[in-house]
Amino acid sequence: MKNVLMTTAPKITHAFAILAPVPEEHLLSGLESIQVQEAKGIEEPIVAFGSTAFNIFRKADELRGGHGGSLVEVFLYASHAEEQPLTPKATWHAIYVKHIEARNGRYPKERSYERPETALNGDKPVWAIFWQVQSLKKLNVPIPIKQFHGLDKRSPYQARFIPEGPLLVQYPQLPGSVS
Repeated sequence: MKNVLMTTAPKITHAFAILAPVPEEHLLSGLESIQVQEAKGIEEPIVAFGSTAFNIFRKADELRGGHGGSLVEVFLYASHAEEQPLTPKATWHAIYVKHIEARNGRYPKERSYERPETALNGDKPVWAIFWQVQSLKKLNVPIPIKQFHGLDKRSPYQARFIPEGPLLVQYPQLPGSVS
């Protein structure tokens, strides 16, 4: 009998999630970036967003067991949207893959197709890291921000709380599966 090594895809953790604001134009442009990658034959397209919150993503990597550990769900608040509701909601979803260090504040040029086109226009060298996601999509049912709790916090965010940067949050209680 042959010794068969079986590999399994990493599971999604429900120990925590990431709640992050991303300008709506970058989310929409991210969908176009996915199409470009699929046209190039890339099976698992990635979209990369810039951030200076390297400590949040390092902590996320630590909590999930490193880059090869569990996958982490990301709930995205579309900031700078044309229509902002009175009560903020996460309207997009993705799976956090990993973060990479910026090169002089920029994303590696040889992989610029992973960045939303709108983010490349006038991209200034200001980012510390770029966090990569897969499976970017708009949620069918938005999740009010007040349903999220900061990681290790007892109470949820206030009804009108608007995230100003990525946050580690307790995995939200959802009526159905998102992924």
